[in-house]
Amino acid sequence: MANEPTSRCLLVVDLFSHFRFADGEALADALVATTPAMHKAFAACRRADVPMVYCNDNFGWWHLSWEEVGERTSIEGPPASAIVWGQLRPKAMDCRLLKSRHSAFYQTQLTALLNEWGVRQVAVAGASTDACVLCTAIDAHVRGLEVTVLKDATAAASKTRQARAELHLEESLGLRVCDTHTWLSVPPSRQSASHMEM
Repeated sequence: MANEPTSRCLLVVDLFSHFRFADGEALADALVATTPAMHKAFAACRRADVPMVYCNDNFGWWHLSWEEVGERTSIEGPPASAIVWGQLRPKAMDCRLLKSRHSAFYQTQLTALLNEWGVRQVAVAGASTDACVLCTAIDAHVRGLEVTVLKDATAAASKTRQARAELHLEESLGLRVCDTHTWLSVPPSRQSASHMEM
């Protein structure tokens, strides 16, 4: 994407993984089940010219590029890893950032990028809804951004954990949880952008 001013952005968090962790198999299954809806949601955002930033864990592979990390997860992970990588990998116009902790904001260039674009509204998609998506949404919120979590484009290791995370985001944090169509149907904010703190 060109460095043009925009008021909103989609953050795609941790779609690509080897799933070698507790509940990894269950999360992998949930992501595969959600992949068609995510593919549709991402296509809708691209049609609406909403910029997308893919933020993915580097799994301690500090010497690898973003693309190499994604490729490695598709090779070393279960079949689900290759399915998700094949169906949802970023397009040429999408930005990519590697991260090392739960939040996409923690010690990354995400804040600087959003400031450069003048972003005031973000939607968060990806996995897991009750971990990295949640942490990223909270960090966006404390930086003064208007935050929405897309329930049709997120996944957790169980339906219970998905529902619990959505409830926490809405009731405890006051954040919006809705589907992609609903988010895109609301015109972008005209509020003038102010710089976020790192």
